[in-house]
Amino acid sequence: MRVAVIGAGISGLVAARDLVSSGHEVLVIEKSRGLGGRMAARRAEDMVLDHGLPVLEVPSGGLLADLVRDLAPDGVVRLDGDAVAWTAGMTVLPKAMVAGVDVLLGTRVAALREGTQGIEIAQDQGNTIGIVDAVIITAPAPQAVELLATLPGATARAEALRAVEYDPAVMVLAGLSIDEPGWLAARPDSGPIAYVINEAVKGRAPTGGVIPVVIRLRPDDSARLFDATDDTVLGEVLPALTDVMGHPTPAAWTQVKRWRYATTRGRVDQDGMNPAGSRVIIAGDAVAAGPSVEDVARTGQWAARRILSR
Repeated sequence: MRVAVIGAGISGLVAARDLVSSGHEVLVIEKSRGLGGRMAARRAEDMVLDHGLPVLEVPSGGLLADLVRDLAPDGVVRLDGDAVAWTAGMTVLPKAMVAGVDVLLGTRVAALREGTQGIEIAQDQGNTIGIVDAVIITAPAPQAVELLATLPGATARAEALRAVEYDPAVMVLAGLSIDEPGWLAARPDSGPIAYVINEAVKGRAPTGGVIPVVIRLRPDDSARLFDATDDTVLGEVLPALTDVMGHPTPAAWTQVKRWRYATTRGRVDQDGMNPAGSRVIIAGDAVAAGPSVEDVARTGQWAARRILSR
């Protein structure tokens, strides 16, 4: 069987691995140039910062715990409770998961066309990527809705998925010329900052006395500042950071990053969203049982099993 997985986040990669291990041909298509979705890491000023997911929670006996143990056991830093990170960045796990999987990065799928030979996948320039027997869509709900809208008979599914809304996230990556804090995360009770993550705790030694941190704004402030200039964002964040830290926080460098579809507000039932016999399956955070990465990963596992049972 030939299967296309649209989206290279954790749910898509779990689905792809399960299908490949069952002997099927899988192509993962991702519109960005990186793997892992929100498990994103970025190098700045010779420092690695996780600017999507700050830590990965791996509950004992869960799907993620097995993946970490089997695929990416090296360079793991154990943090609070079940939380882990990697010295080389959160993308270590996604990169390990695509071994043996065909991946097409930097490609946006614009339409799906069902025919007698299968499902044709068309990219935004109109070119055909390929024809497959089944598709798993793990992209954020608004993008999944656009693809469902190109399929006959999928109007009700598209409308149900349209109800899933997202909060954006504005992140500030910064190198601070301060003494290294002894904590992983600071979570102030008020102000625009939701949390500050001390990336140095993840086994990443400070460079030249500069401490790498990732700052995430609260949802309402992220929405308010999402389209603002970087200077405007920094004009609010840096003074607030001084308040959080309790002392001046001179920044050697800064970067502003934005996630339009960061966290869902509400979800829909995955089984109800995917009627029996469907050749196009919806997975990802919009149909997860809960908000955790473990929940999202399991939607990819469910999607693969649904296709294998056809």
